[in-house]
Amino acid sequence: MPQSSHLRRNAHLVVCAAPPATAVAELIGLLLADEWTVQVVPTATAVDWLNLPALEALTGNSIAVGPRKPDEQRQAAGPDLVIVAPASFNTINKWVAGINDNVALGLLNTVFGLRVPTIVSPYAKAALAAHPGFRRNLALLAEWGALVTERDALRPERQDQPYRWNAIMNLLPVHLR
Repeated sequence: MPQSSHLRRNAHLVVCAAPPATAVAELIGLLLADEWTVQVVPTATAVDWLNLPALEALTGNSIAVGPRKPDEQRQAAGPDLVIVAPASFNTINKWVAGINDNVALGLLNTVFGLRVPTIVSPYAKAALAAHPGFRRNLALLAEWGALVTERDALRPERQDQPYRWNAIMNLLPVHLR
């Protein structure tokens, strides 16, 4: 039986510019089927990777691609959960450094202070992932309370297979299921 709208759980989905972004509608479908409302929050670079009108139609929520103006109200209810998938090398490193130069990073920098459960699924090329700062930053995110998947958790075993979004769904906090 579906929950009433005031009881639905709100997931904010930060989408970074990496190959799984092109199939993020699959993850959104899983979340919607699990009775989440989904607010997509793309990084500035990911905007060009996404079909924003299709994602807005799927979620029923508009997607903000820039900061709101002082006289604009917030578009979405606060998140009960934040998912960062795919989480790019750039976004992870900027987030840990506290850089707040786009809507997605603004959300990510705020959620730790609000103690919002956060799932991070890094997706980076092996050469970038080998950077010692990246590994250290993933460890810091985990130390700060984020649930961090393995770097290749989303990557399919073969190119003709779908991304493995269950790596994220399996990490949904029990108290939010």
